[in-house]
Amino acid sequence: CIYVCQSGTCRSKGSDAALIEIEELAGLVENECRVERSGCLGYCRQGPAVEVVNLRSKSSFVHVKVNTFRKSAAVVEDATGEAPPIKNLPPETESRLADIRAAKRREFFVATYQWNKALSGLTESSVRQAGLRRSIDDVLKKAGYPGKLRDVLDPSHHLEMPASIERYVQWTLKEVTAVSQHSAVFRFETRDLKRGTPHPRGRARLADPITWHVTMLGEVGANDEGPLPWIERDYTPISSALEWERGRVDILVKIYNDGALTRWLHERARGLLLGGEARVWLSRPVRTLSVPSLIADDDDGSRPKGVLLLLAGTGIVALPQILAHREPHRLLGIPVPKYKQIQCPVDLIHSCREDDILLLPEIKQFCGEGMMRPHPKFRGLRNYTLLLTKEKRREDEAASPPFAKVFNEDDAPSHGVVLKDVPNAQARYSRLDKRLVADAVRRLDRPFRVVVSGPDSFNSAAREFLDDCGVESKQVTILSA
Repeated sequence: CIYVCQSGTCRSKGSDAALIEIEELAGLVENECRVERSGCLGYCRQGPAVEVVNLRSKSSFVHVKVNTFRKSAAVVEDATGEAPPIKNLPPETESRLADIRAAKRREFFVATYQWNKALSGLTESSVRQAGLRRSIDDVLKKAGYPGKLRDVLDPSHHLEMPASIERYVQWTLKEVTAVSQHSAVFRFETRDLKRGTPHPRGRARLADPITWHVTMLGEVGANDEGPLPWIERDYTPISSALEWERGRVDILVKIYNDGALTRWLHERARGLLLGGEARVWLSRPVRTLSVPSLIADDDDGSRPKGVLLLLAGTGIVALPQILAHREPHRLLGIPVPKYKQIQCPVDLIHSCREDDILLLPEIKQFCGEGMMRPHPKFRGLRNYTLLLTKEKRREDEAASPPFAKVFNEDDAPSHGVVLKDVPNAQARYSRLDKRLVADAVRRLDRPFRVVVSGPDSFNSAAREFLDDCGVESKQVTILSA
C-alpha cells in the first residue's frame, strides 16, 4: 500500500500532484497496489513524503523529496516489485504531469494566501499559456500588483510594497517580551476589521471550532522564494481567537541566525526599543486542525476519548489553542455544542532545551485546572511530562543569543521551582523514547488522538515510537514547527 502525505507542508511541495502521478503509474503495472492519501508522515522539510507499507510483513519505508516523475515511478516499483513502463508512455506524459504538479502547488498557495510562493518559478515562456496567464494575473491582483506582470518578471526592477494585499492587513508591533534568550512573544494590534476571524458566524451560521494559524510577510526585498519583495511564514498565535477579534494577537517566535524572516522581525523589534514604529502584514486566520477530531481535514465526526500531545520546541504553541476548546464559550466567545468540544483527558509530553523552556507558567496553570473538581477531565491537562536536554547551540543560532541583554536566566525561576507542588507534572533530563510513549499511550482511553508537533527529527522519532506501540497512522496528526 502507498500512502502519500497530504499535510500542508507536503502539499505546498506538490504532494497533490505526486498522488495523481503515483495513481497513474500504479495503474500501468500488473501487480495491484492501493494508493491512498495520508496525514503527515513527519518528514516535512523533505517533502513530498510517501510511505510504502508491506501489509504482509508490516514493514514500511518512507520515500522523501518525491518531486519528479521518475521518483514517483521509483515509489511504485518499490511497492509492487515492478517498474512502470515509463519508456512506453507518450512523450508528452511527463511534461503533462509536471504541469499538473506546478498547478497543484499554485492552487495550495492561493488557497492559503501565499501570493509570493504562488508566483514562484514564473518565466516569460510559461506565462504565454492562456489559462496560466489568467491565473497569474489574478494572483498579481490579489498580491497588490494588478497589471504589473512585466515589472514582476524583471529581476532588475525594484518592487515596492503595495498599498493593499488581499486577505492581509497591517498590524502594529506594540510589545516584545523575551521569554528566553532565544525566544520572545511579539504582541501586535490593529483596528482594521478586514483582519477577519478564526470563527466566522452569524446569520444563522454557527462557528466551526478549529485551531488556526496566520501567515506573516517578511519585507526582505528580492528573495529566492518568488518574485515579490517579501517572504511568507506561518505562525500559530498563543493568544485566543477572542483576542484576535478584539484586535490583539500574541505570537511566540524563536530567532534563528539563518532565519530570514525571524532576523527581519528581530530588527523590527530593535527599532521598537529605540522608539520607532514597526508594522507587519498578517493574513486572515487559516484552519490548522478541525475540533474535536484534531485532524487537518474537515471534521470527520470522530470524537476522541483521550488526547496525547507530543510537542517539542516551538511546537508547544499548539497547546493553548487546543485547550481553549475545552471551554469555547468562555475562552473563545463562541457557542459550541458539547459534542464539538474537547471533553476528554489531555496529556502532554513536552521536549525542549533547558535554556529555552517555553510557556511553562501557562502550562503550570493548565496542570492546576486539570486537578480541579468536580470535572477535571473537562479542563486543563491531566498529566504533564517535561523532557529537558542540555544546552547545545545549533549552527543556525546566533553566537550571542538575540535576547541575552534583556533576559537574564539567573533571574528566571527554574523549572523545578515553577513545577514544585504540582502533583500531575514531572520533569526529567531525557529525550523522547519508546518507553515514555508506550506508557502515555497505555493511559489513554480508546479511541484516542495523538498530535505531534516539533522539528522534523522529533516528529520522525515520535512517529517511529508510535508505530512500534501499534498506534495506527489514522490516529496520529503531525504538524511541522
